[in-house]
Amino acid sequence: MHFKIQVVIEEASGDMTIEDIIHLDKRCESGSTLGLSLLESKQLLQALQKTMVLNQAERYSASHQDCPGCHKKRTIKSYHTFQFRTLFGIISIPNVRLYHCACANSSTESFSLLSEWLLEHTSPELLYIETKWASLMSYGSTAHLLHDVLPVNQSLNPVTVRNHLHKVAKRQEAELEGKPDHLSGCPRDWGKLPKPDKPMTVGIDGGYVCNWHEKNTHFEVIAGKSFSTTQPSKQFGFVQKIDDKPQRRLMNILAEQGMQANQQITFLSDGADNIRDLQYYMYPESEHILDWFHVTMKLTVLNQFAKGMVHTDPDAEAEITKALESTKWYLWHGNVERALDRIEDCIVVSGDETIRYTNRKKFLKHLDELDIYIRNNQHLIPNYGEKWRYGKAISTSFVESTINEVVAKRMVKKQQMQWTHKGAHYLLQTRTAVLNNDLHRHFERWYPGLKIKKNAEKPAAILKIAA
Repeated sequence: MHFKIQVVIEEASGDMTIEDIIHLDKRCESGSTLGLSLLESKQLLQALQKTMVLNQAERYSASHQDCPGCHKKRTIKSYHTFQFRTLFGIISIPNVRLYHCACANSSTESFSLLSEWLLEHTSPELLYIETKWASLMSYGSTAHLLHDVLPVNQSLNPVTVRNHLHKVAKRQEAELEGKPDHLSGCPRDWGKLPKPDKPMTVGIDGGYVCNWHEKNTHFEVIAGKSFSTTQPSKQFGFVQKIDDKPQRRLMNILAEQGMQANQQITFLSDGADNIRDLQYYMYPESEHILDWFHVTMKLTVLNQFAKGMVHTDPDAEAEITKALESTKWYLWHGNVERALDRIEDCIVVSGDETIRYTNRKKFLKHLDELDIYIRNNQHLIPNYGEKWRYGKAISTSFVESTINEVVAKRMVKKQQMQWTHKGAHYLLQTRTAVLNNDLHRHFERWYPGLKIKKNAEKPAAILKIAA
């Protein structure tokens, strides 16, 4: 059976042109040849794309050759072609170079007509698809996927995908320029604002990825999540060495969620200096809490050390275990002073030279670190028990899942890649945009008329199949 697929192009004047785009021979002997194969669908899409692009470019060139000022036909200087990369292959588009009209006040002698129409030689949808999938999986896997399901150009490779993702990320970064990194206005006027929405919670934590420049080392990336009971949650991430104004990024996220200056907001963090600096000063009336999850993790490690003493020093083990339980209880109720006393008791007992525990010095080191950690962050330790009873957030365990989703799944776990600081930072911007369901909104704003999620426009061409 022979299929001839044609495209009908209808002019504004009502004239119609019919063009053959592909011929297919299909046999009926085997069910395995039923319908279009993937290869045939690629050929069909590529042929249809080429027909539509060339016709649109031809119509544009014909309608814009006249001078918009005096309406005289501009003189042709030369002809050439340029490559336009699309989801359905590369199209070589004939282009014309025109001399500027005498009435035009221009600094150049001539110009390329289609270059003013197509500012970029890569279609926005191809850029979107590359960025979306490269944000979710490796650059190589993205290139292989596109080659498998679409008639993209054969030269598309992981480096091209990475460069296109960086291009999108840089455009996202440029939009942050000039945005505030703290609340503006006078605090006396904030009380006059409308009644705010429900309180917001922001959790911030750090993760580590392999360093490209210094092998066998890692560098830190910051990720976080903000949410309330009435607003969809949003995730963010950045590399602090690249982002010199992280407060601006966080303020932008909160603004997108409708945060008001008189709205209650709680910051949860692990107490690290760089994270504390991020959340301070940008929202003076906010509440800052040391994450209970990280406190209990440190106490769990110490309890494991203490259990190791049971075979060599059972009396010391019992005393230290009891003191650590008391430490946790006092911290849970916000009694920092008594908790520090219990930690000091543990240090005194484990500091006894007669103890035969082989890991005694390492245990002492961890106890000293906990003591310093609690002292440095004591102003961030509330009455956790009371907050928990009232249903308030006291832990960034939800941020641990954010670190896993934003950082680990793409950059650490099954994809043990090495990263530059910029490469990791740019990927975090596009990945969080995808996870927040914001990437398509960016593209629809950057390219007016582009509809990614739901294209309600009528098709520009009608296919007729003759068997």
